[in-house]
Amino acid sequence: MQGWGGDALLDSYHTERHPVGRRVLRASHALLTAVTTGSPAVRALRTSAAAVAHRLGGVERRVSRGISGIGIAYRAPWGSHPLVGRRVPDLRLAGEPSRLYEALRQGSFVLVGREVAAIAAPWSARLVTASPEAGLRPTLLVRPDGYAAWAANEPAPQEVREALRRWLGEPAPPTG
Repeated sequence: MQGWGGDALLDSYHTERHPVGRRVLRASHALLTAVTTGSPAVRALRTSAAAVAHRLGGVERRVSRGISGIGIAYRAPWGSHPLVGRRVPDLRLAGEPSRLYEALRQGSFVLVGREVAAIAAPWSARLVTASPEAGLRPTLLVRPDGYAAWAANEPAPQEVREALRRWLGEPAPPTG
């Protein structure tokens, strides 16, 4: 963040990440225990459970998303848009870059929305702005790790500025 986000954002790190880390450790411990246990009864149970999970495709998908980290969702503040705290899929964008994950390679926040470049101009050194190719209703502020930091359906310019201020700090002073 390079000092832009302020103390409140830094203070939120433990509250957000600690429960996720705990879940990952518990899941990896359970998986490692299941895989390395050598008793014949446990091996038979593991084989049966794996066969059932495979037939129930959704379970397999959920487990793989949890292990990879893609399925992790963070607790969003009360009243937030349903996308906040969730991983954002690789959206098609109008112009260059043509995909969200390409824009995220710069290591910056990405603001995706219609006509947001002018609103976000004071933060342009800290963020990439992009327009969705088609059909995306909410305006999204995507964190560098691919999760939605903020989202709103048809936000007023002031709402966008407030979200940028919260996540990216005060805008850069005008030059000239």
